[in-house]
Amino acid sequence: MASLPRPLKVLTINAKGLNIPEKRHSALRDFRSCHADVVLIQETHFPHDGAPRLSSQKFPLGFFSNSTAGKVCGTAILLSREIPFTVTGTRLDTDGRYTFVKGTIGDQLYTFASIYLPNRKQHRTLRSILTILADFQEGVLVLGGDLNLPLDARLDTSRGVSSVPHTVLRQARTTLHAHRLVDCWRTLHPTTRDYTHFSSPHHSYSRIDCIFLPFGHIRLLESATIGPLTWSDHNPVIVTLHSPLVRPRERLWRLNETLITDPLIKEEVTQLLHNYFRENVTPHSTPQIIWEAHKAVVRGCLIQRGSQKKKAYAVTLDSLLQRIHDLEQAHKQHIDDVSTPLFWSSGLNFIPY
Repeated sequence: MASLPRPLKVLTINAKGLNIPEKRHSALRDFRSCHADVVLIQETHFPHDGAPRLSSQKFPLGFFSNSTAGKVCGTAILLSREIPFTVTGTRLDTDGRYTFVKGTIGDQLYTFASIYLPNRKQHRTLRSILTILADFQEGVLVLGGDLNLPLDARLDTSRGVSSVPHTVLRQARTTLHAHRLVDCWRTLHPTTRDYTHFSSPHHSYSRIDCIFLPFGHIRLLESATIGPLTWSDHNPVIVTLHSPLVRPRERLWRLNETLITDPLIKEEVTQLLHNYFRENVTPHSTPQIIWEAHKAVVRGCLIQRGSQKKKAYAVTLDSLLQRIHDLEQAHKQHIDDVSTPLFWSSGLNFIPY
């Protein structure tokens, strides 16, 4: 079957705890709807012993660093079944500050790293993590995480200033520069102001979640976006990278079993079959042809109804996400004029997945 090249999509997000089953379900559902290939997660808050399961049919493979201090910190990396990733090495942290995984996709080596910095002396932890990572990494490095600081307070905060000391900000930037790491989103949006986290105590926004590529591999970057705020209190950051991945030009059709549980569709298919056999069974027709042809008729009906339902769902979902995005942007741009209660009670009617 002919194939087309496709990019590698990497998503990073601070989960602010994933011990609640409903939240894990929402997270996995969101990762799937974003078509993420690699997910870098921070603040899983999983206990070191007896961590809950965070996997699905879409994301069967995961690597977790859980803190021995209890339900704090925690980082993770999830890999989609859509990528033929062969693991060659991992590095986990007992403090839950970083998770490293390396392996191959096709003949290309990749290293994925999820990091979570503390809210004090971030530069020291960053320097320590990057030193460990330098000895571990091979191939193309993709580093994502929550830095707990804005790299450029003037552009990356709604107030234009940060509570993080200037020396910490400067040394963090120096460390990233020393390792030749480039902020993907800022590279493609050099003057844009957008944020990934809202601090209620400070009543301000900041962009503290980032994905980095080494300067030598920045040519692989195709896009970088900040997604809408949905199940977490942080926005996801999503990048797409040029990769050796391919996708088929045409996909094999599979029956969506929810269609045959829909009473209206079930009734329509029943009537369709009744009409088909009544109109086509004649003394001159062979049973084999009638039987094989009826499969195509039913399949065509189900494909049509499935496509209609999928499009209707996509329109509703896109409308909701666009509404969320518009409200977020309004609040970010007029944070002192738009009341928070009004912002969060704007009448969004969410749909079940």
